[in-house]
Amino acid sequence: MSRDEIKPLSGKPYFHVVIAKSHVSPRNVMVPSGKMCQKLPYDATIPTVLNCRGKSWDMTYNGQNKFKQFDTTGWRNFVKDNNLKIGDACVFELMENSEEKIVFEVQILRGGFPGIDECEEEPIFRSKLSGTGESDSPYVIE
Repeated sequence: MSRDEIKPLSGKPYFHVVIAKSHVSPRNVMVPSGKMCQKLPYDATIPTVLNCRGKSWDMTYNGQNKFKQFDTTGWRNFVKDNNLKIGDACVFELMENSEEKIVFEVQILRGGFPGIDECEEEPIFRSKLSGTGESDSPYVIE
């Protein structure tokens, strides 16, 4: 995504993730941040849609699991279709949230962030930055 294609956030709740090995292979796991999980329906499996670049991916949010996460198959399809790699970043903005449906608008920022080593399970630089990535303490990437 070029800098011109990045859209400003609307002010709705969001979380971000720097893609690590566990997000793309072999497990294909995506767990929203703890603060975001507090906003999502609890103890339920909810149909979920990820919208990105004019396309949509259907999956479920498994709120009843110990580790709240998107279903592996739906997330794997999103990863594959968007060619996500370790070091890319995704911003998930919560557009709709009910017991019937969850919708996230997703923006992808391509890798090249300093401190990312593809052999690392988790990005190195994530622990060096303050803030949670929630809307009350955003990161500024220049």
